[in-house]
Amino acid sequence: MFTASLLWMLFSPSGDVFKLAGSVLSVQHQSPLITLIIRAKKNCVAYFEAQTPEKKGPGRPPEYGEKVQLLELFDHQHLFSKIECTIYGKVEEISITSLDLLWKPTAGLIRFVLAITSRGPIVLMCSDLHQDAVMALELYCARVRIETMFDMLKNVMGVFRYRFWTKGLPRHSRKPRKNKYLSPPKGIDQKRKVRRCFDAYERFVMIGSIALGLLQLISLKYQNSVWREFQGFLRTKSRTLPSERTVKSVIANLLILDLFSSAPGAIIREIQKYRFKKKMFKPGALTGKWVQIGRAHV
Repeated sequence: MFTASLLWMLFSPSGDVFKLAGSVLSVQHQSPLITLIIRAKKNCVAYFEAQTPEKKGPGRPPEYGEKVQLLELFDHQHLFSKIECTIYGKVEEISITSLDLLWKPTAGLIRFVLAITSRGPIVLMCSDLHQDAVMALELYCARVRIETMFDMLKNVMGVFRYRFWTKGLPRHSRKPRKNKYLSPPKGIDQKRKVRRCFDAYERFVMIGSIALGLLQLISLKYQNSVWREFQGFLRTKSRTLPSERTVKSVIANLLILDLFSSAPGAIIREIQKYRFKKKMFKPGALTGKWVQIGRAHV
């Protein structure tokens, strides 16, 4: 059975989020399709299940049992078992345990995973009561690759710098409180313009994501060729694989070489004129040797 593990980046888990994840069910297996793995707050508390009283007394039976301060469980080392697993890309020995406890915001059981790593204690909350504790911890620690991807998309590919706009979009303020009562687009034409604008946003981001994937593929398959063509300065190489930024700079230089070695058509002449205007190249012979300021190329 396929399930998706959603790693929530925030340190403020919400009961509504857990309830929403539990409501997305597989029709065939009648079980949740989404598993939430969230880091708990340091002051997070949970409860054991209430014991059924032997004699029924007056009043409503208790819903929750003994209160548990989760950080205090790290003082009970006999509850933990030692195991090797991958934490933030490095294999190390950790102490780990898991407990199914009641959490008041959901009024139901949550699997709490407690681990002692080289970076200190970690408490995770998992919506799946059958989730393996080690797998949950490794998935959570692998989330940093997602953050790296967003960094590359934002700062290297510029996919969030789109400039698509339409007068059909309602004006809004940079202060969120003032955007409570935005007027919706009026008329079918304005709605179509807004829809096309949103489609342009999504396509622009999707094309940038595909381009980032191509850079990663080139880095994996042609790392030696990339390092051979790279003409920048690196004090030390942190890894053998070139980064997406390095691959992009290499391809950009190669594309400029191809443009200047092609037959000077109208479009190429305009590009050359733009490059000369920006003083990126000294105007000289466009055939044979050409000179970039600070470095000569053949």
